[in-house]
Amino acid sequence: MNNTGPIKTLGIITIATGKYFEEFIPNLKASVDRYFNFPGYQINFYCFTDTATEIAGINNVPIEHFGWPFSTLLRYRWMEKYLSSLVENDFLLYMDADMRVVSAPSVSLFDHPLMAVCHPGYIDSPGAFEIDRQDSCYVPPPLRKEYFQGCFWGGKKEQFIALIRSLSAMVDKDLRAGNIPIWHDESYLNKYLSAHHCKALPPLYAWPEGEQTTQAPIILHLEKKHQVIRQASTELLDIDSFLAGSNKELEVEIYKKLYLNSHEKCQRLENRLVQKNIVWSKVREWLSYYRK
Repeated sequence: MNNTGPIKTLGIITIATGKYFEEFIPNLKASVDRYFNFPGYQINFYCFTDTATEIAGINNVPIEHFGWPFSTLLRYRWMEKYLSSLVENDFLLYMDADMRVVSAPSVSLFDHPLMAVCHPGYIDSPGAFEIDRQDSCYVPPPLRKEYFQGCFWGGKKEQFIALIRSLSAMVDKDLRAGNIPIWHDESYLNKYLSAHHCKALPPLYAWPEGEQTTQAPIILHLEKKHQVIRQASTELLDIDSFLAGSNKELEVEIYKKLYLNSHEKCQRLENRLVQKNIVWSKVREWLSYYRK
């Protein structure tokens, strides 16, 4: 690179355990190499993973594979563990593994202390903020300005450190109490950003693959078969053995499956409430807020 000015460093972080690494990381890295050509920047690519596979230009950060939703919920804890290495960069950018850059982003992204992409699923409706007032991620109506998707966000290292430490502590506290917010890591991110200034990026930075748009996307969020990639079992539950109480390991697996099914059902219900009952949802939330 012919540049006489000082070199800045951009650290790109992603997480890919289980089947995610082989499915997405090679293409993500190739697209970053093609379009993230920013004069004056050196890019360092970090992949938190459980794989032994090595790809040139990727710094593998060892973590264990956990079943969903812990594979996404624990991201702040993992980043905090390796903060001393990550903050050697001037700017840190998190990207989901199942993304692909298709156009060159603006280098001005990295001028902002914090930035995140607006969720493309809530362009014309309120975001899916945590609405349980007893939950640590609850966002009061006056603070619900922009709803960000947890797939593309970052900040300068000072602000990144503060965000990671704050959210890691929140996750740990909630898990000890047995609490998980409705949209996992995304709920925590929106809780934090609702109280901190953040540059809101247009949804074109996380546009769903296959969806129509009047403008060319910058980054695509790829389609994926969740049950296959997340390695979720599709076998029927052995209820007879469960009721007999003869196999403790089987009991744990059944409880896990029932939890995942019920949590996803709650997500679908809240999604319909937010997207299809916008007026009623707003009225209910504001009445509850002022009554409190």
